[in-house]
Amino acid sequence: MSRPHRDENPWRTAALVGTIGVDLAVCLVAGIWLGRWMQGVFGGVGWLVGGILCGLAAGIVSVILMIRKFTEGTHD
Repeated sequence: MSRPHRDENPWRTAALVGTIGVDLAVCLVAGIWLGRWMQGVFGGVGWLVGGILCGLAAGIVSVILMIRKFTEGTHD
């Protein structure tokens, strides 16, 4: 009987999917918080929108790096 490759573990994939959702949510909430804080200090709605966009961008970059780390070593 051969042992399955470590990347074929469905629990590892489920953990990645869950982590992606949590990571995006945390980055987005951090961006909203930062935007609201900047809005309170400097005024204007643009800070909130900018914070949301920065949080979303940070989340996307983080997810890309996470997926790269997950898939490294799986090249045939």
